[in-house]
Amino acid sequence: MLFSLPALVLDKEVRNEIDLLVIFLTPGGKIRALAKGAQKSRRRFLNLLEDLTYLKVHLRKPQKGKILILEGADLLYLPESLRWMPSKFYFFSYVSEILDFTSPEALKKSDFEWLINFIKFLDKKEPFNLNEAKIFFELKWLQICGLYPQVWECVSCGREPKRIYYFSVPSGGILCFSCKDSASYSLSLNQIDLLRKIVRIKELNEVETLMKGLSTTENSLLIRLVEEFFAYHFDWEPRSLRILKEEFLSG
Repeated sequence: MLFSLPALVLDKEVRNEIDLLVIFLTPGGKIRALAKGAQKSRRRFLNLLEDLTYLKVHLRKPQKGKILILEGADLLYLPESLRWMPSKFYFFSYVSEILDFTSPEALKKSDFEWLINFIKFLDKKEPFNLNEAKIFFELKWLQICGLYPQVWECVSCGREPKRIYYFSVPSGGILCFSCKDSASYSLSLNQIDLLRKIVRIKELNEVETLMKGLSTTENSLLIRLVEEFFAYHFDWEPRSLRILKEEFLSG
């Protein structure tokens, strides 16, 4: 039985020397499909199976076995800037690795569409601020996965702090002055305001505007805390993050 659906390429690996097992992200979650002979005849899927390429894939359910067969694909969008911009190449690798490892069983249609639009927007964006793109993606993905930090009330007592805010990665969000602990960091109202507003934001430009209202020190601390929160609550750190931090990230 043949069927088609939109899909984002996440990864691939060689099977039986001539085939490729391709991992896709679809609105229904991750799927794996076998591209038979893709290594032997590369023209069949020329440029279609690169990471974060957006496709309409045509799949067949085999009579035996559980792995779908990739019969063909139509190109919907191919990111181009990563071919000549190393920072985007490694950032897209980072995004692809996260999506592959942490994707929920299914995505809302609006979340899948946001992800596609984010990739398209970032591909065309110049100049490109890696720190801002990274914190935006991490926070939005936490939101999509239901792991967004609690930034409206104290995670311990449930009261909303009035003037002084503390943020605890292990606790999962903000703490009031009375509940703060040795693992919490003091945050400004501007930092809390960004964390509260970003759940409604869909475009990177809006994040850039908010971050311009923060000092360099406030930006650096927030970027670091979000990265720590992401790693702690997914209990995992992407391999590609090391290269990003060593070669491209500032602050």
